[in-house]
Amino acid sequence: MIKVSDRKFGSRELFAIVYLSIGIKVTDTTPNLLLNIGSTASWAMPIISGIALIVPFLLLLPLMKKYETGLVEISYELTGKFFGNLIALVLFLIIFSGTVINSRSYVDIVITMYYPDTPVFALLFLFILGTTCYIAYLGIDNIGRASWVVGPIILVLSLLLIVFFSKNLDLELLYPIAGPGVMPLIKGSLGYSSFFGDIIMVTVIYSHVRSFESFRTGALWGFGISSVKMVLYLATFVMLFDYSSVENIAFPYHHMTRLAMVGSLANHIEAVFLAMWFLGAALHFAIYLYLSALLLGKFLHFKQFKRLLLPLSGLTVMLGLLQDNFFQGVEARKLLLQSSSGFFILLPFFLWGLDRVKGRGKK
Repeated sequence: MIKVSDRKFGSRELFAIVYLSIGIKVTDTTPNLLLNIGSTASWAMPIISGIALIVPFLLLLPLMKKYETGLVEISYELTGKFFGNLIALVLFLIIFSGTVINSRSYVDIVITMYYPDTPVFALLFLFILGTTCYIAYLGIDNIGRASWVVGPIILVLSLLLIVFFSKNLDLELLYPIAGPGVMPLIKGSLGYSSFFGDIIMVTVIYSHVRSFESFRTGALWGFGISSVKMVLYLATFVMLFDYSSVENIAFPYHHMTRLAMVGSLANHIEAVFLAMWFLGAALHFAIYLYLSALLLGKFLHFKQFKRLLLPLSGLTVMLGLLQDNFFQGVEARKLLLQSSSGFFILLPFFLWGLDRVKGRGKK
């Protein structure tokens, strides 16, 4: 429940925010990246990546409870102003780069699968400046409330979509069960683990959540449900399309929605999935834009950070237009995931270690 008096929200809103940050990634280029590395065992990669990120997150929880604040403020407290600013800047660059690259990717999905004659600029302008910027400006509490309305519907539809194709799934297509081998699978999972990095990013908005218990419950449930969804969908893609075919399908989720047949609703079911996907994507990027403005505001020590939303949105559109084609965006995303994975994994260990050393020093 959200209280108007304190503008804070509880565990269910945070659950929806985390779910829409991570869970919606089964609909973009994330499955293709994981399928190219893990082949028939790609479904295991979210498990390995999830473990690699959940351990650092669990280290941050006692720090947030101890200092009663979010990740950036903890960084300032433990590392000082210079390194605190540096951490805030790196976090901003990661989340904003993800916003630019992924928003263009989502526009490419719309053009490729649904509206091939629509200009890229028109869709980017409508999607970022016309929709997500406005939602982000409403504040994280309203984003949380809207996410709680939309998120569970998207989750139910996602599960129903798998049920629709359950009779067409072939378990034998998951063999060899280890895919390219155990070590390549672990290496690839760790290298791309930052697609779960939102669980670390969400600690930035800790002060907007009503209590530590609400934050812990909402974040863990959101992370857990998103991870299970990723595992189920990657396994479903392989069992439905066969690995040799699915690696050549640009957006397997959207191909599934186009193939979905439900009796007399066959002509309309795709529109339902498209509408809910668009709402989920709008909230997803509203969260990303809000976090980008918040982190840039902390780096600049600018309290009225909402004023940064419009220029950041405009910059997102302009930078999105620099990508000449879909493949450039995929390569840029690979680079971003690989370069940020180590940072997300190591930062909590670094802060936890500093806290332990300082605690001993005081004693």
